[in-house]
Amino acid sequence: MVSFSRMKQRMLESLAQGAEITKIPVPLLCSILLLALCYFASYSVLPFSNGDIAYYVIIGRGILRDHLLPYSYAFDHKPLAVYLVYAVWDQIIPLSYGKFELLACLLMGAFVWFCRAFGPFNKGLAWLILTVGGSVFGILDANTETVLVAGEALFLRLLYQGNTQGKLLQFFGAGLVFAGIVNVNYLSAVCLFLPSLFLFLASGWFRIRHILLAALGLVTGLALLFAPYFVVGHGALQAYFSMQSAFLHHYGASLKARMRSVLRCAIYTVLLFPVLQGWIRVFPLALKGEDRKTLVLLLWFLSSLPAVILSGHPFEHYFILCFAPAAIMAAILFEKKYVFPTYCFVPFTFFFVGGMIQDTRKNIDERLYYSRVDYAFLSKEIGTQKVLNIRGSHETFYLADLRPFDVYLFPTHIDILFGKENAWKRYMQDLLRRPAYVITPYAGCARNLVEPVVCQWLATHYTRIYSLNTRHARPEKDQRFSLDLYKLTLPEQHDDLANQTHSLQ
Repeated sequence: MVSFSRMKQRMLESLAQGAEITKIPVPLLCSILLLALCYFASYSVLPFSNGDIAYYVIIGRGILRDHLLPYSYAFDHKPLAVYLVYAVWDQIIPLSYGKFELLACLLMGAFVWFCRAFGPFNKGLAWLILTVGGSVFGILDANTETVLVAGEALFLRLLYQGNTQGKLLQFFGAGLVFAGIVNVNYLSAVCLFLPSLFLFLASGWFRIRHILLAALGLVTGLALLFAPYFVVGHGALQAYFSMQSAFLHHYGASLKARMRSVLRCAIYTVLLFPVLQGWIRVFPLALKGEDRKTLVLLLWFLSSLPAVILSGHPFEHYFILCFAPAAIMAAILFEKKYVFPTYCFVPFTFFFVGGMIQDTRKNIDERLYYSRVDYAFLSKEIGTQKVLNIRGSHETFYLADLRPFDVYLFPTHIDILFGKENAWKRYMQDLLRRPAYVITPYAGCARNLVEPVVCQWLATHYTRIYSLNTRHARPEKDQRFSLDLYKLTLPEQHDDLANQTHSLQ
């Protein structure tokens, strides 16, 4: 194991190399280093820094603990492999805080190591570019894009080594890996389209047996992944895809959101343009010889751009798909002593420094809010009974280890799937099944976050036993860790309201 002092020395050497090449003034470099330390530390005081991660773990717990396949336990539109990755990590790492920051750091380390096949570079510098520069894109959240790019890098490495080293097993392995990453995010097929096409069909590399072996690996991987669905039978696999399809039909981004996504993608691409320009100058587009591997990273970046745009939603973390290969390209150019134009990285520096400041402040605030909720009480009070969530934060289910009553657990899923005008009907159908506990946003009824008919039922049949607004200083403002918890108090009644809601579909 590398000692801490050795790791520190390597980090300082990487920083020194980056500073020398980019001519960063020493005072500015020291300030960025101090900010970076605060930035890393802020992630280590949180159980998670992004609610998406908590949701993946909730579904994953249903798989590993309760042996319920997606989406019998809880629903999300992501494919199966996502929940397995995060559930396994949740099980094997006993940390209460910083668990997913560690995952992000390790994934970026693996990504760097896999990319060594495409050129020489300083691994420490590349890792710092990814983790520090990636603050713009929330890379330490460890969202699915970090898993995706690590898997994509392994896939491309296996294909490249299969071509250059003549190891046929590498192509089978690449097919297995692809089966996994495409079930982390279907857009990975778009990200890998151009580089894999090149690695399969380039002159001297094209072999029918390579394609067949990769296809065999893909089929084997998919068969292994979905084997539990085949065992369960009874249309389980059809229901799995049908639920995804039905939700995505309603989840499609608006024109405004798509335009914002395109605009953000364009801005980030402009910020990285010095790297792309330098890459083309140093490595002319070669289709033969050793230099062909330099095309893989460029094609990977270019193929990831439409994947980001196709996602439709303007979330920063999607651009990790493009930023990751660009970061390796930058590290290789630094190793080549390429001289970038003066001040060309100033705009990106402003962006990533701003990202670190924003993330650090947000994490400190959220640590304060999180610490005000008595999750131990919630867990002890509820135990293993199922809880109905009515637009409350799903993060409570992660932090108190609660079990969902309705598979549509995410706060906005029912609104998206059934429409806000019909969501109350779904909630009423759930309430008629008498869940023992119900969670809503803090003062959800008083602030019109929950429909009146639902609130009337809660007032009649439930007692509020826990209520907390984590923003004590601004009680009129809600925060996502805030909540109201209701407990069933009356026996089942079939009154006029019940009879009315039975007929609502």
